[in-house]
Amino acid sequence: MTLNLYSLNMDKGLHYEAIVTTQNEDGTPNAAPMGVICKGPDQVVLRLHEGSHTIANVKREKKFYVNLSRDPLLFTYSLISNPPATEFKKEKHGFSLKNADTSFFGQVHHEKKVEKKDAMGENVTIMFHSQVQDIKQYKTESEPLNRAICGIIEALVNLSRVKRAPAEKKRNTQIG
Repeated sequence: MTLNLYSLNMDKGLHYEAIVTTQNEDGTPNAAPMGVICKGPDQVVLRLHEGSHTIANVKREKKFYVNLSRDPLLFTYSLISNPPATEFKKEKHGFSLKNADTSFFGQVHHEKKVEKKDAMGENVTIMFHSQVQDIKQYKTESEPLNRAICGIIEALVNLSRVKRAPAEKKRNTQIG
């Protein structure tokens, strides 16, 4: 069976949490947690904010690896700094993560600059439309983290705490 994004339980139009690995200018690996949008069986879009190592690397190299995992420590290491060097695997086009459930290579074929103002202020985002290649599935029973499902779980946790919150806190908290 030929692997594609649909065979990895990814659906068109959905946003998934992943760890994107790139190669820094000095040849060292870089990892960062971010959302990846599935655009088809062999297409993804990365939406990267100006100012990160990842965006500089993708702009320069026009390539990256997407690593799907449910390991919270791997996400934590990638957010705080970088996983230890022993966690990276040298690949044909850069680096992937050894302990990912699945990894695949993305080759950028189009980028689009978007300027927006949101709750975080004015920001510039680059959308990198990319062709997916070289899918490697290491754990066949894995399920990619869907951003909407993560948000629902977090909302349910907060909802469960509302009944226990003091009345003063409830009055001072606005929803929406």
